[in-house]
Amino acid sequence: MNKQEYLEAIRSRISAMPADDVNRFMDYYSEMIDDRVEDGLSEEEAVADMGSPEAAVEQILEEMPLTKLVKEKIKPKHELKAWEVILIVLGSPVWIPLLITAAVLLLTLWIVAFALLISFYAVVLSFVVAGIGGLICTIPLFVAHSPYTAVLMLGAALIGVGIAILFVVSVKPVTVGIFKVCKASVNGIKRMFVKEK
Repeated sequence: MNKQEYLEAIRSRISAMPADDVNRFMDYYSEMIDDRVEDGLSEEEAVADMGSPEAAVEQILEEMPLTKLVKEKIKPKHELKAWEVILIVLGSPVWIPLLITAAVLLLTLWIVAFALLISFYAVVLSFVVAGIGGLICTIPLFVAHSPYTAVLMLGAALIGVGIAILFVVSVKPVTVGIFKVCKASVNGIKRMFVKEK
């Protein structure tokens, strides 16, 4: 793929964005390719080094604020006629509640995702505290001459510590995963506003 094909592939995917932003991104990627060519790569190698057009579009979507994309999408391309305004007003009892419902559902999904994350942290913390507390409680049981109870408590405490270790190891991947899902949902919404014209 040469430079022109690469830039056209990106342009076709972000054509619904504001024209000045499209031109700014095209200039940026063109300059990035030119810099790589100046460093001694051929044009095809420079384009291959840039990654796929889809990855570039994904990066562009991450940088663009959602509000700007929505404003550009809802901006009328021509002067609205009287019958169009009437249809918008008459249809508003249907589309306004649907729009509000969609926004509330998305917000609810994010709240549930973060509530699950907080619950996961609470479970991990409870296993850590229970394991450590169980280990500490075995000492008084040994002193009180209840070896069977102390061994039972020690076993339960070691199980708690073992489960806590497994959960502590998985805290970072779970957190990163939930944040990636939330980020992907925002990028999915942005992608709906940047569809090809």
